[in-house]
Amino acid sequence: MDPESSKPHSIDQSRKMRNLASFSTMDTFNTELPADSVEWCPIEPFQNVFACGTYKLIEDEEKDIKEQNKTCERIGRIYLFCVVGQTDNNENKKLLLLQQLESPGVLDMKWTECKNSKQILLAVATSIGDLQLFQLKVIEDATKLVLIAQEKVCDGLALSLDWSIGTSLSSSHQTIPHIAVSDSQGQISHFTYHCDTNNLTSNFTCRAHKFEAWIVAFDYWDENVFYSGGDDHTFQSFDARIGPKSVMCNKFHNAGVTSIQSNVGKPFVLATGSYDEFLRLWDKRNLRAPLSRCCINSGIWRLKWDFVTHNFLLAACMYDGFKIVDCSHETMEPCIISNYREHDSLAYGCDWSFLPKKDLLDLDIHMGDALVGTCSFKDCALKLSSVQFTMVDEQTSV
Repeated sequence: MDPESSKPHSIDQSRKMRNLASFSTMDTFNTELPADSVEWCPIEPFQNVFACGTYKLIEDEEKDIKEQNKTCERIGRIYLFCVVGQTDNNENKKLLLLQQLESPGVLDMKWTECKNSKQILLAVATSIGDLQLFQLKVIEDATKLVLIAQEKVCDGLALSLDWSIGTSLSSSHQTIPHIAVSDSQGQISHFTYHCDTNNLTSNFTCRAHKFEAWIVAFDYWDENVFYSGGDDHTFQSFDARIGPKSVMCNKFHNAGVTSIQSNVGKPFVLATGSYDEFLRLWDKRNLRAPLSRCCINSGIWRLKWDFVTHNFLLAACMYDGFKIVDCSHETMEPCIISNYREHDSLAYGCDWSFLPKKDLLDLDIHMGDALVGTCSFKDCALKLSSVQFTMVDEQTSV
């Protein structure tokens, strides 16, 4: 989205106008293994690059489902793509595969930049309970991911992770990067990454949830604070200065808490998603009750704020595709403004690209204000789409 010419507008109630959004599929890729994670690189000059993670359980027909979940092998792949302009053979393909890495099953991935060491890093949570760090490098004109660090997190599955570097990504200020990881045993682990030595050190691990800790996410306005959500319905907050003890435990959700994201443009706003099918917006200064909520009609696996207006959430809605939700007014009920149903299976992975409008034009993408990547599980599908925002009269659009 171009912040100058095509920036979506906030809802103007006096004019009875509202936002709408539409998806246009530009390319599709068969990931061969079930896909569950898409993450766009936020750092120039690699904002046309993204990673897609996959995960497959190798089933043993002689074991029941519960035993398989404990003992069977899980395999995965990490795909690295870039978005390209017109090709020499005039094929209408926008996705160029840069690299394919075999790995354990991939549950989550996140990018960051260490400005002091000029490293662009991708952290990966794996099915063997490891935290892996890859560095994005250009080697002989080829853009590649290179494994530089690996640390054991748990004996189960590492389910989710996040970096502490949030708002500092867009500033010259550089803090020491920390990583929080959640796992299938209900634990939250806190690590520090040392850019000078490429080493990870463990600060603490705590049993935060009775069952799976589905999600962990940092407060992007305070590097010491992070949040977790679990299958026990609890939404918790932690302060690393205090250590392995939650400072808040909220039981407002009616099912497992599966997604949490801080808003890099609004310092007090958090969004949560749950198996209970409700998207909730919170003011972090008062986490006793949400500011607002809306029913998404499906469990919500991932939530991603748009990077220009910070008003729109892209939601992976498991059994009901991918949706864009207008959250312009935090105290009013969020409004679903688009539903993308081009996938034929569980909607798990999604992300906005960080490419501005002028860069989209350079890539021969003339329709849409933003690019998004989405992926789904059993159909092994990755899709690249453009998103167009429009303002319409609320009365005439009904």
